[in-house]
Amino acid sequence: PRRARQVAMTSDPELLRMREQMDDVNLRLVHVLHERARLSRRIGARKQTKALTVIDPAREQEMLARLLRELPPDGFSEAALTSILRAVFAASRDLVAAPND
Repeated sequence: PRRARQVAMTSDPELLRMREQMDDVNLRLVHVLHERARLSRRIGARKQTKALTVIDPAREQEMLARLLRELPPDGFSEAALTSILRAVFAASRDLVAAPND
């Protein structure tokens, strides 16, 4: 049977400081993702009023390529960031497809 892993408590002030920074980054990330969701809905609604195609795979590829050009050497790998961004793009498409959810 698998044993549950316990979170080790620490009194290391530097580790505690870094964890607080991580919590702050996570909160900012959630806020940015929600901002993106709101914009996606607005863009989708605008495209619908103009009878434009709502989903634009070419635009997604352009955004992905531009973002990957900005890849810092000490962050996520290109493959990991591509996966994350594609998941964000897919979730945004889902919001536009079902704007009232």
